[in-house]
Amino acid sequence: MNGRLSELLSCSLYRQLAYIPRDDDPASMPHLHRLNEFIATPVLPCNHRDLVVHGSLKCPLDSFTNNAHMTNCLRSFLPILMLLSLYSAAFPANKPNVVWIVSEDNSIHYLEHFFPGGAKAPSIEALAASGLTFDHAYSNAPVCSVARTTLATGCYGPRIGTQFHRRYQLAPMPNGLKMFPGLLRQAGYYTTNNSKKDYNAVEGDGVWDKSSAKATWRNRPSSSTPFFHMQSHAQSHEGRLHFDQATFQNQPTESDPKKVSLAGYHPDTPLFRYTHAYYLDRMKEIDKIVADTVAKLEADGLLEETFIFYFGDHGGVLPKSKGYLNDAGVHVPLVVRIPEKFKHLVDLQPGSRVDGFVSFIDFAPTVLQLAGVPVPSEMDGRPFLGDGISMNEVNQRDEVFCYADRFDEKYDFVRSIHHQQYHYVRSYQPYLPDGLNNNYRYKNLAYAQWRDLFEAGKLSGPPLTFFQAKPVEALFDCEKDPHQVDNLASKPKYQPILKELREKLTAKVKSLPDLSFYPESYLANHAMDSPTEFGKNHQEEISSFVDLANLALTPKLNQTQQQNLIDAMKSDNPMIRYWGAMTCAALGTRASNLATQAMPLLKDPDETVRIRAAEFLGQLDIINPQETLVTLVNTTQDSIVATEALNAVVWFRDFFDGQYPVLRTDFQPIATGADVDDRLNYINGVPYPAKKNQRAKKPKPAAK
Repeated sequence: MNGRLSELLSCSLYRQLAYIPRDDDPASMPHLHRLNEFIATPVLPCNHRDLVVHGSLKCPLDSFTNNAHMTNCLRSFLPILMLLSLYSAAFPANKPNVVWIVSEDNSIHYLEHFFPGGAKAPSIEALAASGLTFDHAYSNAPVCSVARTTLATGCYGPRIGTQFHRRYQLAPMPNGLKMFPGLLRQAGYYTTNNSKKDYNAVEGDGVWDKSSAKATWRNRPSSSTPFFHMQSHAQSHEGRLHFDQATFQNQPTESDPKKVSLAGYHPDTPLFRYTHAYYLDRMKEIDKIVADTVAKLEADGLLEETFIFYFGDHGGVLPKSKGYLNDAGVHVPLVVRIPEKFKHLVDLQPGSRVDGFVSFIDFAPTVLQLAGVPVPSEMDGRPFLGDGISMNEVNQRDEVFCYADRFDEKYDFVRSIHHQQYHYVRSYQPYLPDGLNNNYRYKNLAYAQWRDLFEAGKLSGPPLTFFQAKPVEALFDCEKDPHQVDNLASKPKYQPILKELREKLTAKVKSLPDLSFYPESYLANHAMDSPTEFGKNHQEEISSFVDLANLALTPKLNQTQQQNLIDAMKSDNPMIRYWGAMTCAALGTRASNLATQAMPLLKDPDETVRIRAAEFLGQLDIINPQETLVTLVNTTQDSIVATEALNAVVWFRDFFDGQYPVLRTDFQPIATGADVDDRLNYINGVPYPAKKNQRAKKPKPAAK
């Protein structure tokens, strides 16, 4: 069916337009003019009783109806369809198609096109030769659900309440905003997803025409219907690295482990080298998928009408990548093939490399811009391709903001700014080591070996830092130090850029505002009906939390700063008390003279305040923190609070030389959930116990 005709038929208005105007009937002339205007004018598909033309002209259904014409409408239905087919054939759709090919869990470091030592990927490189390579593309978040929600919404996760992986509660979309495939669909696009979603926000109706393992552009209603198609591929997912010891010992890799280039923070062992080589082989599989997808588009005669984006959905996937705000966690490969028919939408020659910084908040606006659909003001991103977009301006962009929060059962709170060649990282819970257990991560043999080496006292230098407290702030020169090993924050030469980026990040988290300055349990109980509006209404309060948190940047507290923290811990506002205790925990021994003022918080009415007080006083060895934390786990009725407390339980158990042991039998929690179970199973020594009620396999009959 012709695209213009299908647009018309999608609107109930066609039933009234089916009346054929007659030259000898004066009453018919207004209808003739409206019909001609409709057919010759670009339209947005209408819903129910309205048709939007040029975004302003509304043609109410009732204006076409009266008793005299209704009979003619019915009688003339078939001829008018023929007439509309002729009209619409003269006005073919002129919109580009867009295909996203998404590989899971890979940063730039595993493709030679982006990073020395990566895998050769001729199909991805062929896309680049006919398009653009973006050398500075970032996923904003280092984990699936948060990054993918950022893609779908064009919004920063901490602003709209979608920053935790995985969510305890879906966040509603900001008022007036729809996930961008739904906006394309309203503009006449056929939208398909094959098939991973993993959203932390409520999807809403009308986003996808089809989302399944069988979804394809080939099922669109008409060959002239423009389409947006997204496909995700798990061949590169971290789960592919959960091979066993037998695989490591007996299954050779195509890539040579002896030739791989390990990150400076990894221990150089045969297992780490094998794991790296094994993953390079996975990227070769991804390249074959890219080739297959391009071949399908070419076979369908669509290649030169379709923008093809290839990118990773966030970084990964060797240890200290996925889930972390170093480049290995968020710096993703991005190549966009430019179709010949729509090369006028990009003012840069194919084969060029783009130096400007782009991130996932920009992807939705970019697709909308290519499709000629207005970009909603509620989105945080900016288009980097499309009509009216200057690639010279894009190349001037030199900054992105990234965020990391809870990752399954493992809590953290980190923000970062990439600015030119520098990467500034701000940790709000620096006392928590990066190596804190996360069950799924440690299914990877390389992770497990890394921890074994730490516990055996065999690590030193950068590999050891994975199991130590993090710096409150870090600064890296990514050009000189691509794996971000050498922290420049304490070096006098870099103090001006450190101060500049510290101020930029502080301004950013205040302006969003960043909802993670409330604990997740508080947000779930107070904000999730409308997280965005909650943030707007509490922006001033969040700003005060940021100022309290920034006291942790002080090398030595002066009397005024100490009094500010004392006043915070005595505040009537539980969240101010929370940040008083949290900042003391971040300061550690630098705030030891405030321990007496923090002691009452162990009995605080607010459960999360008690957790932060225990973290502060426990690391000073003033109390046994497990007494407070175990009691909290066993008495709270909030599973999120239990998870927050168990995060601290495991930290004290694993990183204080056996000083604070706990047993699984110590816990009888009221509140339960997957993350609580994960922590308790780990404490029990069996991170992945056999599932209950699992049917035993029937024995095979004896051979006859």
